[in-house]
Amino acid sequence: MQNTRSSYKWLALLTVSIGTFMATLDASIVNISLPRLSVVFDTEPSVVLWVTVAYLLVSVGLMLALGKIGDLFGRKRVYIIGLTVFTVGLVLCWISQSVVQLILARIVQAVGAAMTAALSNAIVTDVFPDQERGKALGILGALVSAGLLSGPVLGGFLLDALDWPSIFYVRVPVGVIGVIMALVLLKEQKVVSAEMRFDWAGAGILFGGLACLLLFFNLGGKQGFTDIPVLALCAGAVVLLGFFIVIEKRVSHPILDLSLFRSRIFASGIVSMGIMFLGISANTFLTPFYLIHGLGRSAAQAGLLLAVISSTTIFVGPVSGWLSDKIGSRILCTIGMTFVTLALFLLSRLVTESSTPEIILRFVLLGFGLGMFSSPNNSSIMGSVPRQSLSTGSAMIAMIRQVGMSSGMAIAGAIFAWLTGDIPINTLDAPSLVNAFQNSLLIAAIICSISIITSWVRGRSTPEASETTPPIG
Repeated sequence: MQNTRSSYKWLALLTVSIGTFMATLDASIVNISLPRLSVVFDTEPSVVLWVTVAYLLVSVGLMLALGKIGDLFGRKRVYIIGLTVFTVGLVLCWISQSVVQLILARIVQAVGAAMTAALSNAIVTDVFPDQERGKALGILGALVSAGLLSGPVLGGFLLDALDWPSIFYVRVPVGVIGVIMALVLLKEQKVVSAEMRFDWAGAGILFGGLACLLLFFNLGGKQGFTDIPVLALCAGAVVLLGFFIVIEKRVSHPILDLSLFRSRIFASGIVSMGIMFLGISANTFLTPFYLIHGLGRSAAQAGLLLAVISSTTIFVGPVSGWLSDKIGSRILCTIGMTFVTLALFLLSRLVTESSTPEIILRFVLLGFGLGMFSSPNNSSIMGSVPRQSLSTGSAMIAMIRQVGMSSGMAIAGAIFAWLTGDIPINTLDAPSLVNAFQNSLLIAAIICSISIITSWVRGRSTPEASETTPPIG
């Protein structure tokens, strides 16, 4: 019996890992194809941008609601539907004949991605005992980092070798395999009573508030944050999200149980993660420009260099997760964010004459810091919520990750444009580009330094402090 349970938890982790990697990879793999899509569909870049923006708006806006639906109707069922919808979306993107069709197909994809991302951590947390939670979530977190960081690399390769449809169709077989594995291997997890009601009002208001927030950052990064429509979006986000908090305090079955934030471990974990993604987005967005336009490296060379970050994270993540099972998350997360901050600062000191070993060393430090922080942090968040709120914790992790990344890239782009005087990158001289890159990364390092403090003040987070309720699966 014990061997059966032990083998099942690893099969469940393997199954969920496929959907997790697919969803996070999709968040970054398409961006590199936007210039090509603008040419293929003969449309303005501002229109093609909605291929990415629509995906972000829908996936982020639905995550918390879909996590709650997973509790109502069963996590396995919702996860399988999500991965199926995501795979269908890949096919629809592949066969799209116009930019409008592609945007609509991306919305389909986003719905599926939100389902899988919202439930992945919950499914894994539920089948692993508390003393192995960090190790399991470390593996899952490493795949998240790999997906986010390898997207531009893999996307650039496919774009050069097979053209833009390959970004979608090469992943269809993986999606089909993932669905079959989930159908055969996963056991159902349903943790709420039939009397529970879905908070439709809260779900709708949250979607509207997050949509305004993401549009504020994305449009503000391009049009300026003092533009009247952009300010109106900011006001809309503040009003709607504030109204959402008021509603969630009054309903009996909220989409987001605000009492979770009474836990210092949960609150500091969420805040630290949001700050971290906000800061490292500058590296994700701007470093390729530094490597290609500042140093004159080819796209392939830049991709291989950037892969150092994800490769290091994949190695360190499971180890730090395993350590968090032994000593807790506080020290590991603080050390991790210290390395992330140091790496961003050192990246901001790169110049046009910097050598490849100098660049690789900084990427290794960044990958080490990300792996050291993310796994223990995710484990502490999931360990601080009750069993009946696992889907909420899982969805919060996915939502904050997406909001932090998309907002951070928009802010980094706006800072970079301001520093360069809005001169197009392809006409910008290398010294000016590198100077803007340096200052942008320095600001990112300052932002991430805040997360060192928020990681440390989370208090004692040890395995003994976790819940010991046996897994449902």
